[in-house]
Amino acid sequence: MTTPNLDARFLSPTNDGALHARDVIRMLSDHVWTIVATTLVVVALTAAYVFLVTPVYTADALVRVDAPDPNALGIAPQGQVLMQKAAPPTAAEVAMMQSRTVLEPVLHKYGYDLTVKPRSIPLLGLISSKFAKAGSPSRAWFGLKTYAWGGEQIHVDTLNVPPDLENVVLRLRALEGNRYEVIDPDGETLLTGKTGVMASEGNVSMLVSRLVARPGTEFEVTPWNKVNALKRFSHDVKVLEKGKETGVVQISFDSSNPMLAANVANGIAEGYVAATITNHRMNDSKTLDFINQELPRLREELRQTEAKLTSYQSEAGSLQPTVEAQSYLQGGIDFQRQIAALQLQRTQLLQHFTPTSPPVANIDQQLAQLNDAKSKFDARFNNMPVSERKNVDLTRNAKVAESIYVAMVNKAEELTVRRAGTTGNVQIVDSAIRPADPVSPNVPLVMGASVGVGLMLGALLVFTRSRLLTGVSDPHFIEREMSVPVLGSVLYSAHQAQLDRQVPRRNFAGNIGEGMLLAGANPTHAGANSILPPEAHYLLARRGPHDSSVEALRGVRTALQFNVGEASDKTVVLTGPTPGSGKSFVAANLAVLEAETTKRVLLIDADMRCGRLAPLFNQPNSGGLAELLMGKVDLEHAIRDVGIPGLSFISCGAYPANPSELLMMPRFRQLLEHLNHRFDLVIIDTPPLLAVSDAAIIANGAGKTVLILRSGMQTEEEITETITKLERAGAWVVGVVFNAVPLRRSERRSYSYLSAYSNHNHMAA
Repeated sequence: MTTPNLDARFLSPTNDGALHARDVIRMLSDHVWTIVATTLVVVALTAAYVFLVTPVYTADALVRVDAPDPNALGIAPQGQVLMQKAAPPTAAEVAMMQSRTVLEPVLHKYGYDLTVKPRSIPLLGLISSKFAKAGSPSRAWFGLKTYAWGGEQIHVDTLNVPPDLENVVLRLRALEGNRYEVIDPDGETLLTGKTGVMASEGNVSMLVSRLVARPGTEFEVTPWNKVNALKRFSHDVKVLEKGKETGVVQISFDSSNPMLAANVANGIAEGYVAATITNHRMNDSKTLDFINQELPRLREELRQTEAKLTSYQSEAGSLQPTVEAQSYLQGGIDFQRQIAALQLQRTQLLQHFTPTSPPVANIDQQLAQLNDAKSKFDARFNNMPVSERKNVDLTRNAKVAESIYVAMVNKAEELTVRRAGTTGNVQIVDSAIRPADPVSPNVPLVMGASVGVGLMLGALLVFTRSRLLTGVSDPHFIEREMSVPVLGSVLYSAHQAQLDRQVPRRNFAGNIGEGMLLAGANPTHAGANSILPPEAHYLLARRGPHDSSVEALRGVRTALQFNVGEASDKTVVLTGPTPGSGKSFVAANLAVLEAETTKRVLLIDADMRCGRLAPLFNQPNSGGLAELLMGKVDLEHAIRDVGIPGLSFISCGAYPANPSELLMMPRFRQLLEHLNHRFDLVIIDTPPLLAVSDAAIIANGAGKTVLILRSGMQTEEEITETITKLERAGAWVVGVVFNAVPLRRSERRSYSYLSAYSNHNHMAA
């Protein structure tokens, strides 16, 4: 029992495999400092990230898109449009704002077709740049002068390279006297130039307007292909409609430079407006040219229809139209005007589309419907007198021709005015302004989230460690899953850890030096009344009798009393699955506590491979069990009085070459039978069962067996295998003792009662 075990205990599942909420809370409470430490690490890493990461600013511009006139010619019955005004085509306009036509001029204007950055060491360069002042290059760290360490400034106005150097990282090296050189990936110098002067060599030209850096500092320059530059640029552009079918579009741009973010967002908005106005002017010009071509024909048609009407009225005399004729005239004018307007639009569409295209086919379908409706309308007035009907037809033709001609003249004037203006169906509502605060990282949100993530990771670490990475540390698990009673749980003792460090070192033969023996400690046999002070032993039961671990061992003593006290075989074998479980600690201190009850107790160190009990009593190993079984010493000389009333001790002896064979000799069984009659209790400390077979040999037919487990050290498989081997060896496992159990927060209240009560009794004594 040397070092504390801080691993988590296993959770106690219910019968259906679920976990009790109280067990979860208990486990988290037991490892609260692990969770706190994990949270602090996560928060510290997040703080470092917030400090080192480059902030990102977002600037927004708002653009309103109005619905275009659905009828380009503006011709409709009685001055009305033929179709209802459509909703703003926002989706198409959003796509237009992200087109190459709009983005490419802005991209070139602000240099996004070229990437220039200082060549720096990852993380170190970022840290050093945070403490540098712009325009004042920092000194080189570790003598690495070719790397940038903060404060460098460079502005490349233009860089023209052949296609084979596009998307290739070039190196620009600062030289003395504001000069520089550009180096390709093969180490060849492409050109050498001076700041502020256009440099050109071969098919590479470059203009650097500003360069502030230590001579030898290198920059990475990447000239991007137009397609790649547009992809990179578009990644930082966001165009979204605010609301549904509102026609208001938000243009956002992200950049580490807040002023640049605002300028680029405004540049995109202004470029889109300019492109829209140019497109509208082009469309208006085409429509105006078409109208100017049609006006002479429409004017001639108007003159002819009016002449025919005047001539007929002169021949037939002035006729007053009847009510029926007026109805026919009004309906005919409506139908004819719509048909004439559609035919005019069809003529215009045929300049851009084929006769089978969807827009033209739509017009043809409308014409067919109108002609069919007009035929049905005309059939209702077949009984009208011929003269009156002819007068109505001529009057209708004249009015339709007049309305079409007047509408075309008005549209020509409107287009002339609109083409001369600078507005279209889009306008900038809000220009982007320089943002004051970055959108990334959002420090309050990120730091707050880091606390939550840290707590979750801490809890996950505790769960993972308890389930996968550590051994069994819950005594209830042994009783529940393996049906083996737990005789007691012994707390980890810092006092015992100090005693372990004070135990004299053994020599190669397994003996302590003779000079280490205290006065009065006879290595062979001392008088029955010789009593050594507690300082002569390295036992917690002697040095700290009121320690909480000792109190727990007294509970183990009581449990063994009920199991062993009335049995005929008074031998108790202590073993464990693996080394380091604390068998020797439990065996030695339990023997001392048993002897305090006026029993005659014999403690045997049967670990003839690595016995550890003799140094605890300040005794040598030699002259013990190994020599006794080999017949080199007699029993009376092997049994030692260690200065504790009622307690006798047999050491393991000098380590033999064949310990298993010695234990399998009949002499060992005869020895146990004799000692069982001579003493009230025989406690045997054995080697780890999974390491060697000695413990199984001793446990066979040698009374009761107690399994010593160290909290969190042995896995479930190791414990199960140990119990299985003991059962196969014919051992009677009476219980388990959990050793070196860490004091958990959930149990401090219970142990504080024990500690307070023990201290009170000690003071009273």
